[in-house]
Amino acid sequence: MAMICSDWEGPWVIADHAYEVAKKGITDGDRLFAGISEYDDYLSCVRRKEGYEPGDTLALIAPFLIAYDVDDRLLINVARENANFIEGAFEAIRTLRTLGYCLKVVSTSYCQYVHYTTSIAGISSGDVRCTYFPINKYHSFVEESDKKLVRGMVHDIIDLPKLGINASTVEKDLPSYALQAIKKLDDFFWTELPKTSFGQVLRELTPLGGRRKFNAVEEALEEEGKELHETVIIGDSITDWVMLRETRDAGGLAVAFNGNDYAVRNANLAVLSDNCMITPIIVDLFEKRGIDRLSELAENWNTKSVKDLVRSRDIDPLIYRKYIESLESSSQTKLPEVIWVTKENVEATVERSKAIRKTVRGIAVGSLG
Repeated sequence: MAMICSDWEGPWVIADHAYEVAKKGITDGDRLFAGISEYDDYLSCVRRKEGYEPGDTLALIAPFLIAYDVDDRLLINVARENANFIEGAFEAIRTLRTLGYCLKVVSTSYCQYVHYTTSIAGISSGDVRCTYFPINKYHSFVEESDKKLVRGMVHDIIDLPKLGINASTVEKDLPSYALQAIKKLDDFFWTELPKTSFGQVLRELTPLGGRRKFNAVEEALEEEGKELHETVIIGDSITDWVMLRETRDAGGLAVAFNGNDYAVRNANLAVLSDNCMITPIIVDLFEKRGIDRLSELAENWNTKSVKDLVRSRDIDPLIYRKYIESLESSSQTKLPEVIWVTKENVEATVERSKAIRKTVRGIAVGSLG
C-alpha cells in the first residue's frame, strides 16, 4: 500500500510552534519571527544560498530564543498550550491506520512540539522526524555579552522594511531598500554572529527542511521498502517544496494541504479544507485508482461526482460515512475543494489556497512562508 509522508504543522495541526515560542519568549518576537521568516524565503528560494535550506528560520531564530533565556521547559509548555489540531485529524489518522496505510511525519518543527503532539495523535516516535534543538545545552556555553548583542538586534531587524518575497521573486527585480535590508541581515547572521559563542549554535542546529526533509523521506522509503512513485507526500509550505516536487515528478501524489504558493506550485493536487477527513479519501483513491485516474476525478470534483464514486466503491463507503460525520460535527458546511494543479489554474489555486490557509491557521501563521 502507498506510504504517506506528511508535514505536521499545517496538514494536521494549526500552530506554528517556533512562531508561538518566539511570540511568548522574545520582546516583539512575533514581528521578529515574521521578518526572519521572509529572509529565510529570500535565502532559500531567491539567492539559493549554498548549504541553506527552507526552514532554517529555526536556526536563525535560535540565538534570539537563547538570548532571552528561553529554555526547554518553555518550549514544552508552549507545545502543550498550542496542541491545536485541525478538525477531523484524529479520526483521519485512525482511519488511515485501519485501512493499513503507514503514516510517517517529517516535520521542520522543533522536536519538543512534534513529539508531544504526535503522541497525542497516537503516532509513535519511530515514525517521526523533526528538528533536534538541545536548547539547554546551548545555554551552558553562550556568553552573556553575546546574548546582550543579540537582544540589541531585535528592533533593528523588526524595523527593516518588508522584502516582498514570494515564489516568483527574482533578485534583480528587488528594490534598493530590500537589498539594503538584506545586506544588514547578511552582515549580522553570516559575519558578526559566527564570531561569537553563538557560532556553535549556527553550525550545529540543522532544521529538517527543504532537501534535508526530502532525505528523511528517502530514508523512510528505504525502511518500508517503498518507491517514490507509490508515495503520498503532504505539505503546505516552503519547507515542503522539495519533497513535493520530487514526488510529483516521480509520478507519486504530492498534496498541498491549504498550501502557500511554494507548496501549491510544486504539488500536483491542492486540497483546500478545514477538515482532515478529506485526506483518507484522497489517499485511498490514489491507492485504488492511481495518479491518472485521480487527476480525472479531481478535475470533476463536486458533490454529485463524489457520491457517484461512493456508489461505485471507488471511495470506500466506510471512509465516506466517517467523513460526513466529521463534517457534520464541525463548522464546515460544504465539500472541500480538491484541485488538480495545472499551468492554467495554478495562479487562481494559489490565491484560493492562501485564503483558506489564513482562515484555518489564522492570518499571522497563515502568512508565513
